[in-house]
Amino acid sequence: MTVRANRDVQGGLIGGAVVIVIGLAFLLDNLGIISVSHLIHFWPMIMVVAGLAALTTQQGRVKGVVLIVLGAIFELDALGIAHFRWSSLWPLALIGAGLAVMWTTLEARRIPPNADRRNTLNEFALFGGVERRITSLDFKGGAITAIFGGIEIDLRQAGMTEDTVELTINAVFGGCEIRVPEAWEVVGYGQGIFGGYVDSTKPCDFQAEALTGTVAGSTRKALILRGVALFGGVEIKN
Repeated sequence: MTVRANRDVQGGLIGGAVVIVIGLAFLLDNLGIISVSHLIHFWPMIMVVAGLAALTTQQGRVKGVVLIVLGAIFELDALGIAHFRWSSLWPLALIGAGLAVMWTTLEARRIPPNADRRNTLNEFALFGGVERRITSLDFKGGAITAIFGGIEIDLRQAGMTEDTVELTINAVFGGCEIRVPEAWEVVGYGQGIFGGYVDSTKPCDFQAEALTGTVAGSTRKALILRGVALFGGVEIKN
């Protein structure tokens, strides 16, 4: 089963469970067993449950922690234990964004200090923009981070000698756009938290090409994507 299919199954199970719980609550309210008006104060627990479900997968750990923390904050506010204003929440968002970037960077494969800039990406944009084009036929991957900025990477003329290459992309209040060759397979483990991590690549009819002998005997190269889009966006195109 593919990564995208796993996400669809997990999302469907969580969504179905939430609908069932809401339906049971209204049913018990109609029967006079409980009062829904009292349960409304516990709506943030839905975020906590979703966060716990996200923690079960490696690629969902950052998203899970964010949902649990937000759910706990809103629950404390709903119960009157602590009161939070938006003026005090946005600094927490910045702290969380920094921790998310650090977490994904530590999980990613470290880039050697003497890495060749011709086949390795190590881009950082802060309140600015970066544009790069890689034409090396031995692309090694790397890391990209955009904070309040934008990064555009063109890999359409690049190639791989290895079967898989990892690329970590983090966008915090910023955006990243990556263009890859049509022959590459994109395997996404990126997480969108109040943002989007979108794979807009068009599927390549690799089997048809193999049957005609265009790529006979070759293995399709895979680009493994990791990272977080927090209040930002990451889009992959071909």
